[in-house]
Formats: sequence, C-alpha cells, structure tokens
Amino acid sequence: MARARTHRRLEQPREQVLSATLAMVAERGLAGVTMARLAERLGTSGGHLLYYFGTRDGLLLETLRWSEERYAEERAPVMALEAPAGPDPVLAFAGVYLPVDRGDARWLLWLELWARAPYDADLAAAQRELDEAWHADLVRLLRAHLPALADPEGVSERLRAMWDGFAIAVINGGGPAQRARALEHTRALLG
Repeated sequence: MARARTHRRLEQPREQVLSATLAMVAERGLAGVTMARLAERLGTSGGHLLYYFGTRDGLLLETLRWSEERYAEERAPVMALEAPAGPDPVLAFAGVYLPVDRGDARWLLWLELWARAPYDADLAAAQRELDEAWHADLVRLLRAHLPALADPEGVSERLRAMWDGFAIAVINGGGPAQRARALEHTRALLG
C-alpha cells in the first residue's frame, strides 16, 4: 500500500527546516542531506523548501547561520559574567565553543561546510564572519577577566586554533576525554 504524502505548510518553517537539516547532517553527513529526503522528513514538498531557501547550498548556509545563532545565545550568559579576574569565564567560553561529543550536530555541520568553503565564496565569507564574532567575544572576555594579558587578540587566535584542533579530535572519536583535555590545556595556558 502506497503511503499518502501530504504537502502541508509548516507552521514555523524556518526553525523546523533548519533543525531537521542539522539533525540530518548529524545522522547522514552532508552528502545524505537532500531536498527530497528533508521534504519527506518534514512531510512537505521539495518545492516548498526551495521556496524558502532557493537551493540546497542556500539551505546549508542558512542552517550554519542558524546554528551559530544558537551558539551566540549559549555564550551570552558567559559574556555577561561579573566574575572576578581569572580564567573561569574563558573556560566557560571554551565549554560553549567545544563540541560536547562526537555526535555534536553543530560541529559536524561546521566541519562538513569548512571543507567546502575553499570552493564556495559565499560559504567562506560566512565562515569568516562567524569566526570573527567568536574572536571579538573572546577578546572582550580576555580583556575583562585577564587584563594583564599583553596580547588578547593573539591569545584569542591561539586559543581558538587549539580548540579547533581538539574539536576535531572530539568529533573523530576522542569524545569527552578530548574535550576535558582541551579545558585542561586552556587553564594551563591562562595560568
């Protein structure tokens, strides 16, 4: 018996589509995310998705931006900390930055799109913009909580490069142990 397919309008289309896309990336990888599979998951049509996002690449870029909006919401309380001088707010920031485990959907999306960025100017520009937001927040945090640092810009660059390396290790199977090591190294570097 053939399953009846309904082409309903989504009540919160952007949020539902982006959330489902992120989940599919985590489950299947970028190659497994097609407009047809996504439409089937959402109970809508591929045309409906194209109406909102134009192309698959447009959908992936919007998913990346939406994912980063969630990260910004998570780091906002860290940025508002009134803690005394010291590394604890930076460690809290690292806790938001780093993947939780190997199945962290947002990091899986980021890594999949990172590999495509050299071939897609819009994606590369978006990733630079998003990186700059992380950098600006971390520099502001370093200046507020570790005022004795001579080069907060450089420290931000070095910390984020280190965290990126550990993030790949977490995603590639190192899991929470690699995440814990990243936090230990962060604490050691900040004194």
